[in-house]
Order: sequence, then structure tokens, then C-alpha cells
Amino acid sequence: MSDDYDVIIIGGGMVGGCLGLALSQSSLRVAIVEAREFSEKQSDSAGKRAIALSWGSRCVLEQLGIWQPINDAAMAIKHIHVSDKGHFGKTRLSAESQHVDALGYVVEAAKIEAVVADSLKQSNIDSVCPASLVDYVVHDDGADVTISLNGKEKTLSCRLLVGADGGLSKVREGGDFDLKEYSYEQHAIAGLIKVESDVHDIAYERFTSEGPIAMLPHFDGLYSLVWTMPSELALETMQLPEDEFLDRLQSRFGQWLGELSLSGKCQNFPLNLSHVPNNTAERVVLIGNAAHQLHPVAGQGFNLGLRDAAILADVLMTGESDIRNVLEVYAKHRQLDQTLITGFTDNVIKLFSTNNVLFSVVRNSGLLMLDKIPMFKNQFARQTMGLGSRLARLKNVG
Repeated sequence: MSDDYDVIIIGGGMVGGCLGLALSQSSLRVAIVEAREFSEKQSDSAGKRAIALSWGSRCVLEQLGIWQPINDAAMAIKHIHVSDKGHFGKTRLSAESQHVDALGYVVEAAKIEAVVADSLKQSNIDSVCPASLVDYVVHDDGADVTISLNGKEKTLSCRLLVGADGGLSKVREGGDFDLKEYSYEQHAIAGLIKVESDVHDIAYERFTSEGPIAMLPHFDGLYSLVWTMPSELALETMQLPEDEFLDRLQSRFGQWLGELSLSGKCQNFPLNLSHVPNNTAERVVLIGNAAHQLHPVAGQGFNLGLRDAAILADVLMTGESDIRNVLEVYAKHRQLDQTLITGFTDNVIKLFSTNNVLFSVVRNSGLLMLDKIPMFKNQFARQTMGLGSRLARLKNVG
């Protein structure tokens, strides 16, 4: 293992790992510093969470040469159904109308992590694991990065430091980044649901006055549930007996999938918006959850982070040697997409989690317009599919 690199990526999860894969066929010397062993991450219950992959993310994963093994474990979303409980507004999207095989896919996080980790083992990327970031110092020529490895501190150097280390990013904490945080005062209840319906290619987004309910097709006749509501109500709901829990869910979601029943235990977690408006600094850049953590309402979190990784790799592989110019171009390409998606998810929650009569009229009129006017529907579909911004041009590393 060298001590001198062009790029050091802190965080070897799905986003950081994909950045490493994208750079593996370049001449750049790259290291990924990851705090947890692969086996530990695979045994974590968080790995069971459903990731909604957009069509645009599929395109990126194809360029990385890892789509096929992920596709083998994916559920295709052929239709998206958006509705508002107790109101007339509805919007329906279909893969056929967009001339694609699927609008998106649902995959367990652990499967994506496993495919990325396996591909990295076969690449020329140096993996430093388990190791954690201690500190870093930026200077004119690069950054000196101190890590803890095997109980001892070691210093590596690089021309560019990438923070892909999640919502509690140490790279972000150690730099001059302005983190904007906002609590929705909501919790999400997540779990797997058995459904009576035999249709398993429709993703549902059901808005209620308490918060949205997302139901994504999973495996073995199951659907993945993300049910959002005020924090106090969520804690109360989690304490209900199973039959009362299901009655409450059924009354909010409706009969779109027939009778619902639980498959295993549900979990709940708080929901916040956090983002760094300017996520580049001297010799340092934040990507993925280190740069922006979104409400799960539209399933855009990983897709946005993957686009960060892909565009950063694209810009780095243009041959530009001045890191300042690289970061300037990267920021220019990513600012609009990041701002639009962050604002979209935030505004959807504020608009659809209220009983306000005026808001109700606005949102239902909006859903009707989306459903009836092809231009609006197509633009909404493209944004949902992750095609609202420029796709990266990556070398296939398969």
C-alpha cells in the first residue's frame, strides 16, 4: 500500500465504493478508507432496507459493469401510482409510456454493497479496512490524511480528499462546511408487508394528512413499507397490537393491494433534512449522505449520491490536473440537480403532510395536471427516473 495517492475516498459504502469502481480504470492512484469490515456490514439489519434505484442509476451501474448481478436480485417497477387519501387527485406513470423496461428497481442495500465490494476486490483500488479518519490537513499541494489502522495512526497524502462517509461525516466535521439541518419532527416506520394482491410491479406513494406512505414491490409477494407520521404518533403506533397496527395502516393506505399483514417486525427512525449548499472546498469534496440527507418520500437519496459519484469520476477522468478546476467543474454540474431534488423532497413533505384546505386544493390540482397533461407527466417521469440532469460518461470497468 502506497502512502501517496491522487484520490483518497473516506467511506467505502455504496456511493464511495461506486466512485472507486468508476476511477479504477483510470491512471489515478486511489484508496478507499472504510471503518467496518464487509462481514459486519452484511450482518447489520440496515442492510435489509429497500433501495429504490431509478432508471438513471441503472445506466450508471451498467457503465460500472455491475448491473447484471444487481438486476438478478432486483424487483422491477413497471408502474408508479401516486394518490392523496380522501381526495380526487391521482397520477399514474408507466414504463411502457416512457419506452423503458422499468421506471426503477427495488434492491436490498446489502446486495448492492456485496456486488460493489466484490468488484472492488478485483480492481486496482487500495482498500484500507478497518480504518477510520482521525484528522486531515489541507495545503497547497494536497491533503495529509491521518487514519487509525490496527490501533496505530498512519498518515496518507492525496491531491483530493473525498468524504463519502455518510450523515455523520468526519470529513465534513473536519472541514469548513456549512451544514444546514432541519428536523421534520416525523418518524418513519419501515418493514415488510404481505399483500393480498398478486400484482407486484407497482410502486405506491399514498399521501395522508399525517404523512406519506410508500409501498415498494419486494420479493416473495411482499411489499416494502415506509410509513411517515409525526414522531409522537409513530411511537404510539409502534406500541399497538398487531391487529390494531394493521387496521390503522389499512385505513390510511386503502385497498390498493387488498388485505395487508405483517412479515416480521417493523423499525422506526427519525426524519431530518441536512445538506451542505457548497459541498466543495480546497482539495476536499463531499458526496452522498455526507453532502445531503433527504426525506425518503421520493426514494431519491442513493440515486442522488450515485450521480454525485459518477459526475465526480467523469470530471476527474477528463485529464484535468488542477484539482481546483476539477472541483469547480464538478460543482457547476451538480449544483442544479442537488438543489432541485433537495427542494422537491422538502416541498412535497410540507405540501402533502397537512390538512390545510388551500394546500389540499393545490396538491390535488397538481396531481390531476400531472396525470392529464403529457408534457408535465413526461417531465415528472424523467425527474423520477433520474434523467433530469446530465448523465456521466464513464468507462465500463466490468
